[in-house]
Amino acid sequence: MDYTGIFTKAIENKSSYDFETVRKDINSHSSFYCGDWDAWADIHWYRLTPERVVSYDKCYGFLCAEYPVALLTEYCPQELKSLLDELRILNTILEEPMSCDENILRQYIRYPMVFDETFIDKCDYSCDDERFAMVLKRLETGKKYYIDSSCFMMDEIR
Repeated sequence: MDYTGIFTKAIENKSSYDFETVRKDINSHSSFYCGDWDAWADIHWYRLTPERVVSYDKCYGFLCAEYPVALLTEYCPQELKSLLDELRILNTILEEPMSCDENILRQYIRYPMVFDETFIDKCDYSCDDERFAMVLKRLETGKKYYIDSSCFMMDEIR
């Protein structure tokens, strides 16, 4: 699913977004929790879960700390969706694999490198292009040290 539109709107609405206030509002409801319990958890996307978590696999979605946007799973109750709407948080279903314009996605990612891997199909590169070298490294090692904006998963941007 392409997230360019909603991510762009969230960037435009950033000035009116106070993440800590939104997080406190969500946590003040007895049935919801916004946060992670692990010390290693990411500080850019926070899990939305039931207050008493049964499984990370059945979380309600993720709330972005920097921009007013939430990506919601099939398990998200209507009550939480309504609360997010009330708090003026853009929200949509989390559908993987994800895609987004690389220039927009770069604003959500601190590292690693972000680019659209389809540049290879278009022959839009030179052999000394850093992106080309990164793709070759992935093919050689099986490890990807970049995010392909045309096809990525939530785990990659968290």
